Amino acid sequence: MFGWFKRRKAPEGPIEVELDLEIERPACEVYPLVDFADPRHHKAEVGTITRTAERSFDLVVDMLPDLTFPVEELAASPDRVYSYKSILPVELGTPLLYTIETYWLEPAGENRCKVTFSLVGHFRPMTMKEYRLEVARIAAASNNTLAKLKIYAEQGVEAIRAIEAQQAA
Repeated sequence: MFGWFKRRKAPEGPIEVELDLEIERPACEVYPLVDFADPRHHKAEVGTITRTAERSFDLVVDMLPDLTFPVEELAASPDRVYSYKSILPVELGTPLLYTIETYWLEPAGENRCKVTFSLVGHFRPMTMKEYRLEVARIAAASNNTLAKLKIYAEQGVEAIRAIEAQQAA
């Protein structure tokens, strides 16, 4: 009656989050940490990256060892920009279908750079309640991603492993 109790649908289209911060390392040292083709990629230290084609990879992170995240490189300009598409495994049970993630690197002094991170999330149709939750999740995930990159670049993998151990607990 009157549609009062009818579930409201979320807006259609992707959700985008963009954040930036400075890292106390030059862009030439940060770029390899986000390039899936480089063995120094920050996820390679806390998971496994397997090349599946020229611009495609499978990522398995230690925190979720039973899930594989297919990754397709979209843009790669050394020390400047790196972008990829990541498909979320169905087993996660999330409305999020895939993300487009981009890192822009700019010099910000002699030994530091500004990193701007963008995550564009593409979703299946969902309710407003789910939408609000997903907006909060991708905002938190984006912040977490950028913060971990900074910590990894400045302090090394052991600092990241300590953080992830706390997150898993």
